[in-house]
Amino acid sequence: MNNDASENREKFTKKIIVQKEDIDVNGHVGNIRYLEWFIDIAVAHSDSLGLGFDALKKFNRTWVAREHNIAYKQSALLGDELLLNTWVQSVKKAQSIRQYELLNAKTGKIICEGWTNWVFVEIETYRPQKIPEEFISKYMQITSR
Repeated sequence: MNNDASENREKFTKKIIVQKEDIDVNGHVGNIRYLEWFIDIAVAHSDSLGLGFDALKKFNRTWVAREHNIAYKQSALLGDELLLNTWVQSVKKAQSIRQYELLNAKTGKIICEGWTNWVFVEIETYRPQKIPEEFISKYMQITSR
């Protein structure tokens, strides 16, 4: 099954306040921190749907990242309040593209945006497995707007 998201895809949002430990030697949020935030919100979103790592272990399945992409637009600085959004863009057999959008809460400007290609695999073998339809329906929710 191949599902593509529309503009009405339901987004999962997390508020972030930039802390001292997020800042790199250049005085702004470091590149690795953005990726960590992206992974953290992906996990939180799955958990909120009842599809977190503990739930997946019961099925002998997990998600592994195949590819990450991040486009940096502006710097985030110490004390900035950020809004991180994520949603599942598309699902195809054993892969899922998850989108991310990080905004400055005060200005509404995009700090960075990106996506991850996640692969649904069997835990012992890491062989790709078909994503169950009930998982797809939870991830691909549409807002009522």
